[in-house]
Amino acid sequence: MARLTSIVLMAVLAATTANGREVTVASWNLENLTVASKDKDFSLLAKYAKTLDADVIALQEVEGEEVLARVFDQAEYSFFLSSRKHTQRTAVAVRSGIAVEQQADLDSLNTTGRQRHGVDIEISIDGADIRLLAVHLKSFCFQAPLPTPDPKGNHCEKLATQVPLIEDWIDRMASAGTPFIVLGDFNRRLNLPNDAFWDEVNDGDPKGLKLFRATAGSVPGCWNSEYKEFIDHIVYDDQVREWVVSGSFEELVYAEETGKKAALSDHCPIAVTLDVQ
Repeated sequence: MARLTSIVLMAVLAATTANGREVTVASWNLENLTVASKDKDFSLLAKYAKTLDADVIALQEVEGEEVLARVFDQAEYSFFLSSRKHTQRTAVAVRSGIAVEQQADLDSLNTTGRQRHGVDIEISIDGADIRLLAVHLKSFCFQAPLPTPDPKGNHCEKLATQVPLIEDWIDRMASAGTPFIVLGDFNRRLNLPNDAFWDEVNDGDPKGLKLFRATAGSVPGCWNSEYKEFIDHIVYDDQVREWVVSGSFEELVYAEETGKKAALSDHCPIAVTLDVQ
């Protein structure tokens, strides 16, 4: 059986409670999941997808619907993929029965011509509309200071070109009063004190805006805690925070030994449950 860090799965997806409807939101980087993948154990990945049992899953490094259908049951999920023509695409899988409207990609995140688009969707849960932006940002600038943005520069200079674009999307949602979640592989240790990325997006502007990280206060257990800080995150505003079920953040840790990493992924899924009012 898979080991879950922090707690056992809180609830069956889309369960109706006395107060609202519980929905689990997750992120999972599937590490180069392509139709041609020869090292992937699709049966094992599908087993973990069933164990995760989330309603909305932001996905990274996936080629397309064909390969996603080998991991997620198409009778249960619809797939919303970025328009980028590449084997490493961002996507969102959404449980059947949840109303979804896909927005235009946040393709401006492709500041260098080699970066991933953000997938922007709106979901409706019992009359509540929530915007979700699924991202996979520039790698290899995990905690260094952010320099002057330069799309032709080093890793951190390239990441610095994406930060204001994420901030602008957040500010637009906040200004409109729209509850929102930004989730995925940030390739950044946002939980470290005084992180420059986090400080820039969580700057109180528009007035009163405050962001929260589902990963805050938690330590990764993936692959025997090989990674000491999360780089995958689920970030949300104070409206969504009101719906977060206390203690529901979890990381689904693979039971297999590290020799199976290539067959699965170097990332473990993370999730949080919302009780949407």
